[in-house]
Formats: sequence, structure tokens, C-alpha cells
Amino acid sequence: MSSKKLGRYLYDNLNNNTYLRKLVKILLIQYAYCLFGVNWKLTQKQKNDLLRFADLLSKSINESGAAKQRNLALRIIALLTKMYPQDPDVAIVNNEVLSSLKNFLPRNGASYKQTITLSQLWNEAINDYQKRKRQIPGQRGEFFVGKQDEIFQSLGDYLNSFSAPTSMGKTFLIKKYIEFKITSGGTGNFAITVPSKALITEVRSSLIDALGGDLAEYSYRVVSRAEEYGLDYQTQNFIFVMTPERLSNLLMQNPDLRLEHLFIDESQKITEEDSRSIFYYEIFDQIKSWERKPKITFASPLIPNPGIFKQLISDQEDNNGISISESPVTQVKFIIDRYSQSLLGYDDLTHETFKLSKFSENLLPHIILDISKAIGPNKQSLIYYSSKAAAISDAVIVARQAGEINDSNLNSLADYIARKIHPNYVLVSLVKKGIAFHTGELPIDVRTKIEDAYRQGILKFVFCTSTLLEGVNLPADNIFVTSLKNGQRKLTPLEFLNLIGRVGRLNHSMVGNVFLITGEKKNSRSNLDAYLKDLNNDLKKEKLSVEKVIKPKQAAAIKQSLRTGNIKLEQLKNDKNYDLIRKLSLLYIQEIKNDCPGIVRRRFSLSINNDDEQQIINSLSERYTGDLEEDINFSSDQSEKLKREISNTGIQKYPSIFIGEKLNVSDTRDFLLKLSDIFNWQLYEKKFIAANQSPEIQDEIINDYTKLTLLWIAGFSLKQICGYAILIRNNGDPRFLDRLDQYRSNSYNIDWDTITINAVMRQLQNIQFVLGKYFLKVTTELTKNGIPPENDWYRFMEYGTDSDLRIWLQQNGYSRESSAYIEDNKDEFIIQVDNNYFVSKNILKANDLDTVSETKKIEINVPEIFI
Repeated sequence: MSSKKLGRYLYDNLNNNTYLRKLVKILLIQYAYCLFGVNWKLTQKQKNDLLRFADLLSKSINESGAAKQRNLALRIIALLTKMYPQDPDVAIVNNEVLSSLKNFLPRNGASYKQTITLSQLWNEAINDYQKRKRQIPGQRGEFFVGKQDEIFQSLGDYLNSFSAPTSMGKTFLIKKYIEFKITSGGTGNFAITVPSKALITEVRSSLIDALGGDLAEYSYRVVSRAEEYGLDYQTQNFIFVMTPERLSNLLMQNPDLRLEHLFIDESQKITEEDSRSIFYYEIFDQIKSWERKPKITFASPLIPNPGIFKQLISDQEDNNGISISESPVTQVKFIIDRYSQSLLGYDDLTHETFKLSKFSENLLPHIILDISKAIGPNKQSLIYYSSKAAAISDAVIVARQAGEINDSNLNSLADYIARKIHPNYVLVSLVKKGIAFHTGELPIDVRTKIEDAYRQGILKFVFCTSTLLEGVNLPADNIFVTSLKNGQRKLTPLEFLNLIGRVGRLNHSMVGNVFLITGEKKNSRSNLDAYLKDLNNDLKKEKLSVEKVIKPKQAAAIKQSLRTGNIKLEQLKNDKNYDLIRKLSLLYIQEIKNDCPGIVRRRFSLSINNDDEQQIINSLSERYTGDLEEDINFSSDQSEKLKREISNTGIQKYPSIFIGEKLNVSDTRDFLLKLSDIFNWQLYEKKFIAANQSPEIQDEIINDYTKLTLLWIAGFSLKQICGYAILIRNNGDPRFLDRLDQYRSNSYNIDWDTITINAVMRQLQNIQFVLGKYFLKVTTELTKNGIPPENDWYRFMEYGTDSDLRIWLQQNGYSRESSAYIEDNKDEFIIQVDNNYFVSKNILKANDLDTVSETKKIEINVPEIFI
């Protein structure tokens, strides 16, 4: 006989309760009418019954479905609170439900008074006890929400991996844990990897703000570049906030450096079929050789099997991880079906749609405007596009319908963008109307200003691309999703859920509205069925990128090539993942050579045995006479050819930047062509030089890179470079920086100067990423040969200047633009003692707000440089 109690039977079947399902559908319909300002009504009985269900669901003891039931409770009470903001019955149940869900964030002022009873006093005492028990350690007045305490406690484990909804505040918890450990007297170095340079800025800044004077008191410094770690200060401990590429490089350059705790934020990036995932593998191969390993935490959104990441450091098969599906906020989904011209609601409980209304407008920007006007003027929206051109184009169209707001903060933001990028850039005029776009090619400081303005509520629309998938947190009321693609590829189900989870944020709103907009055609890639498939399906278990791309066919080709000493893998050069496969094979060679039991070697061992491995090493050692290349950015054929060029005096130094007062275009072009030959860009950087195009186009591309590189490393501002490009493209060479003409044809509604400026920013990122690593290799080899370059183009590319002072200022935290301002006024702000620079505290009175703002943070983080 079953011993299951009545309560468990009740909860086991509650989700299928016909009346509950009927009520939830009614609630969703009436919420939609309320949202759009249409007459709506719930009967008193419907409201009361929904409140009872919410209270009941919030206390779920269902063994397998408690999270879904508690999420449903939150959805019900959150919608009722929006619909009945002054109703005391709703307020009372809202307080009860949130307490059951362990959410003790400040509530809005109660519009009711409860009669004091013994029961009510007892409940208040219990809630007060639970609230105090959930206080974040070391943080007065801050409390854990939902299962945040479970995550926080797990951060102390030596090997931990967790996934949780986007709104759970994973990065927030990591930062709070680091603060707690430091202020509790802990020592040792912390490292956080983030997937983008923009997130470095956000996380670094928030850590400095949070720790304040504790950084100096406990001898800590927050750094984001390997060069900053090398600065000769008295700091004993560090918090490294870096991309995986930077952290891998830091550990390689400093083999004695050790970490107390490593946090891999947004660890789902390790599952993506992108060559950047290789750097995570490289980091853990290095850590495996340490006698004392750090504590390691993997944090990701929504992955059902977060334990998979433990394989990177543990040789034991361990799929245990913390997977949390209970969310502290909720989203309501609507589908705007342009094919049937219908607005549909979506019911998460039944996975069904229901029709709300018909519409006649089919143009995306007009749909967005109509919906936004119906919802109300004070709501903030994010609008996701698969392409930058479409995002900017539709932002322009929406702006045409809006007047300038004449807000001083928006005008200041517009002036900032005009100074930082160019006065002719369309973003300048857009922000004056409370509209912006947020794309990956924008400078990080501009993106940060846009994010700050959005958080302040002065920007109402932000048109975004895949930057939203990189962990950017913005307090949006609504998100419009216009495509299920990211560039040319389809969004994965995980990316889709991560994207729509960007609305409804802790400390902002318990409810976010999601508007999924289909294509106009029935069979478009983002049609109704495609959206429903992503909404209805549970996420599948994830695989690491090495498991996804190294199939038997790829493994056989790699084995065949490497056994003969051929490192180029020509058989796979047309594989869409060639770059990742090549780098995986290079890391595999390293793991064999160093006898490292890395995750890549374990994957290859399914197809390559020990005898094969020995033959691979023998063949490669015979073919390449020097040591096999250790840097996975390069293969031994590349490094050996570079060494020969240096030995034969083909390369002894970098060209001079100027000849007289003119940029040294001729010698720089020849130098880049020489690098192209040495490093075989025709094979390894096909996209960079457009290897599938004619020699004439490739030659023009190299010429463009030459000019852009010289302008950048000579220290010209982005505004000056954009002005130069506009001049060239308007006077005889309209395809400068865009030889393939791939962005002009689909850039409707975007003016020519903006197209040019976008091309400049896009290609600047391109040369920094690609040329930067080749310059680093040249510098490293020249130094090994006893001829370290006096004009190190790697440093010049990294910092965008050949000035030692400006480089030093950036290494200490100043932006490229502020470092230029300080250098222009160095007699006032810089003090030089022997060969050391110091910054005068008079800089806090500088006539440049950005410099003053940056100084306040730097003074906290690196107080030693100020006198």
C-alpha cells in the first residue's frame, strides 16, 4: 500500500486541474486586455479562486514538479498585482506567496491594515525569522531571493557547477561571494571569466564600487589585462576579470601564478561551436598541472545538465550539478503572427495559443510602435534583431515617428557619442529621442553609457543584436524578438530562452512581456510553428563543443593527417568548423606531448589509440625540427617559418609608424603581406583576407588594413579615423573598408556616413582580434632571439597608441580617450619621478567629466599612482 500523503496526491495532479487551467487562460486573456488598455474584468469568484490557487501552488511539495507549480504561483500573483495594484486581498496573498517563495525584497507600501490577531503576529514572526536567516553574509539589508542561498552556499565547494534562470542573478552572487570572502579576511587570487570585453568593464566596475576601500585595506586589486598584473605595485592579491583568451594568456605568461577560486561565468559558451571555446579547455589543461588546484565554479543559464562542465577538470565521470528552474520573476508571452495578421497569447501551462485580436499593420517598426503605444509611454523595451543593419534601420524608422524629448541627460549622451564616435553618426540623433541601438561593434564605453541611460529609464527603446546573449543585464519591461536567428545561424533553444529571460528582472519588475514576431510568409524561418517549437520543448542535455564537432569522420581525417606529420588538415578545410577543429587538434598535440589527460585527448581517444599518438608525435617531431608550438593560436608550420624569417633577417623589427610626418603606408603594407605569407593567411585566415575573392580584392583589403592599422596605433581618435574614412569613401573610393560590398545592399534607411562609421568600427575590431595575436607572436619570437622590438606593435595595437604614457594610463584603468586627454594636459596632471609616472590628484578637477569619473574608480583600485 502506498504511504503517500493526501497533500502529495493533491499536488501531483494539480497542474492538470481543469478548473485551474481554465482560470489561468482567463487570467492571461484579461491581463492582455489590461496591458493594452482594453476593457477587462475578472469576476470576484475568479479573482478569489486564482488567489487561493496561487497560495496553494506556492507551497507545493510535489517531488518532481514543485518548481513549475511555484513558477505558476508567481505568474498568477504577479499578474493579479499588476491588474489590481490597490486591492488589499491581492496584496495580502501577494505577501504570503512571495514569502513562501522566499522572496523578501522590499514590497510596495501596503494599501490595507490587517486586524491584529495571534495568527497574524505568529506569521509575521516566522517571516521575520526567515528573512533574517536569508540575509546575504556581510550585506546589511540585502537578502537572498528564491534559491539564491542554495547557489551561494555551493560556491564554497571545491568543484561546483550550477545553472539557473537568467533572472536569478548568477554574476551578482559570484561578486557577493568574492566580497564576503575578502572582507572576512580571506587571501589568494580570484578569477572570473566573462565571454566579452564589454562584460569585463561591467563586472570590473561593479566589483570596485562594491569593495571600495576594502580593496586597499585587504591588499587587493581588480585587473583585466595580463600587463596590469605585471605592474610593480605592493598589491598582494588580485581579482582577475578576463575573457578566457586573456586568462589563458595570463596563466601561460606567469606559470607560478596560482588562483584560490576560478569562476567560469556564462559557461554555456563552452558548448558553442565557436573557436573561442578552445581557450576554456586550454585554461583547464594548465590548471591540471598544478599541485594545489583552485576551487572552481561553473555558472550557466538553464542548462539541464550543468555537471557536464566538471569534466574539464575532473577525470571522474561526474554529472552532478545544481540545476534550478524556479525563477524569481515571470514572463508573459505573446506571438505577433504577421502571416495570419493575428495577435496571439501563449499559455505556458497548456502549451497552447489563444487569439486576442486581428491587426492590419505588417511592417516591423510600425508593429513595435503600435504595441508600445498601447502598453503605455513609460515602459522600456528591448528589440532583438538577427542583423545589425536591420536593428539600426528599424531604429531609424521608429525615431521618425518620435520627437526630440529635450532631456538634458539625453542631450549629454548624444554629445558624448558625437565626441567618442562622430557627430554624423545616426546614434547621436536617435538618443535625443530616447532611442538607441546596442551592437557588438560599438565601442565598449559607448555601450556602457547606453546601458546606464537605459537603467536610469531615460532611453525607452534599445534595438539590440546578439550582445543581449552575452550576459548584458538591462531592466526591460518588454522584449520584442523579431527573428529566431543569430546572424546567419539559428538561435539554439538555450539561446532563445536566455534571450526572452532578459525581461522581468529582480529589483525592477516581477513580470516581463515577451512579444515574438513572426515573418510575413507561412514558411518563414521564424514562423509560428518555429516559435512554438522553442516554447514547448524542454531543453535537451548539452554537449561540450569538442563532442559536437569531433565526429568519427573528423577524427579519422585528423588521425590520417597528423600521422603523416601534416598539421594543416586540408581534408577538413571546407568544414564549417575548420577553425575550431584545427585548434582542437593543436591542443590535442599539446596534451599528447605533455601527457596531459585533457578533455580533448579523452574525446580523441575514442578514435586514436596510444600507438597512433606515439606515431603522431614522432612524425611531427621529424617534420618540425624545433620544439612543437605551445600556443594554440598557431601551428608549428607557422612558428617554424617565422623563426626562419627572423634567422634570415627577413624580420628583425616592426616598420616605423611614420616617415617624416606621413604614415608609413608602403612599408606597413609590405610587412602585412610578409605576415600573410609566413602565417599562411590564405588557409588559416580565409575570412580575414577574403581568400575566396580575386587577388585584386585581397590586395585592396590589405591596403585598407594597412591604413586602418597605422591610424589606430598612431593614436588617432575614433572620431578622427571615422572622419578620414568618410573623406575617402565620399571622394573616389566608396568601398574603402568594405570591399565585398556586403553591408551596403541591405542597409536601408541608414545614411552613408553611418554605414561608413560602422565599417570603421567593425574593421577595427577585426584587426585588433586578428592582427593583435600575430603581432604578439612576432614580438615574442623577436624577444626570444635577443632583439626585443623598441616599437612593439602588439602593445600599440592592444592600447591604440605608441605613447608609453598613454599605455601606462590604460594599464591602470583609464580609457583610450581619457589617456589621450591626460597626455594632452600632462604638464598639469602627470608627475614623473625618475622613470616612473604618477597622476596628480588635481585631475579630479579636470575639465573632462569622463576622466574625472574614471579617476574616482582608479583611485580606489590603484591608489599608489596618485600623489
